[in-house]
Amino acid sequence: MRDGAATRRRIAEEALRLFSAKGVDATSVRDIAAAAGIREGTIYVHFRSKDDLAAAIFRDGYAAYARRLRAVATGPGPFPERLAALAAAVCGLCEDDPVLFNFLLVAQHRHLGAVPRDGDNPVDVVQRMLAAAMESGDIPARDPALASAMVVGVLVQAATFRLYGRLSSGLAECADELAAACARVVS
Repeated sequence: MRDGAATRRRIAEEALRLFSAKGVDATSVRDIAAAAGIREGTIYVHFRSKDDLAAAIFRDGYAAYARRLRAVATGPGPFPERLAALAAAVCGLCEDDPVLFNFLLVAQHRHLGAVPRDGDNPVDVVQRMLAAAMESGDIPARDPALASAMVVGVLVQAATFRLYGRLSSGLAECADELAAACARVVS
């Protein structure tokens, strides 16, 4: 029996590219199959529906970003340095893989509600980092969920402005300024 992992991966890669370029709603199963070089029915061997495919791409991409951010958030160094490194990492994610980053950005309202609160997502990584900084006295104590919403808001809104052409520079060029804004938000 053949291993379908390569086909599943190709379907996901082509779907991600199309979803990022056209949006989920404007991308048909036929479009995905043609881009992946397979029959339409093959998609349903690997995914229940186009929405299931989009949710899987979101979930996997979001979890991968969480792992990268967790390495920074729990790394060595004082809190201000880790917070700056976290902001730089988010900016780097945007620059490293703009297709995935943009998909996650525009699809968050569709899929974020289904992401479990098990720590395997970027928001929980940020919230735990800030809660630990509050506990150690590095930043004032407050609701960690609200503090993480403010930090994520600074970073995600800048990324949204970049995506829609309202910010002419790349996020990596703004990383220091965004890190400083995040530090002001939590101090």
